[in-house]
Amino acid sequence: MTATFLFLVNPDLAYDPYPDWGAWAPLIERGERPLSRWNTGMRRQGIEPGDRGLIVRVGREPRGLVGACLTTSPIYCGPHWNPEARSVETGYVDIAMTAVIDLDDPISLDELRMIGPSVLWTPRQSGTRLADEVGERVWSLLCEPEA
Repeated sequence: MTATFLFLVNPDLAYDPYPDWGAWAPLIERGERPLSRWNTGMRRQGIEPGDRGLIVRVGREPRGLVGACLTTSPIYCGPHWNPEARSVETGYVDIAMTAVIDLDDPISLDELRMIGPSVLWTPRQSGTRLADEVGERVWSLLCEPEA
């Protein structure tokens, strides 16, 4: 079974977390998979090409699931996105976006908790691996089953 990881986005941090959201939606609707990269927090191993990412909005409301992607690289280190971070480097993976939804109308944390009641849906950083069954169920909320 494909591994599924939580990737977080927080609109309260000192960067624009959604610079491409509006541009990605029409591309995805046309069947394209826009490429980007995502921070993996402290995780430095265990994410491989083809794994799934579920993007959860944290911070201010509304919080919840706002997107999905497939990883296209293993984790690599690069300069930290946050100039105020303790570490100058952080982990990243390259991604291909498969779904984005309205940032003001995410799939709620309450709905996510019904699927995975033991999951901490708002961890402090990206890179949490979900149990396979939970990952599969949440993935299916946004994406077609893979052939």
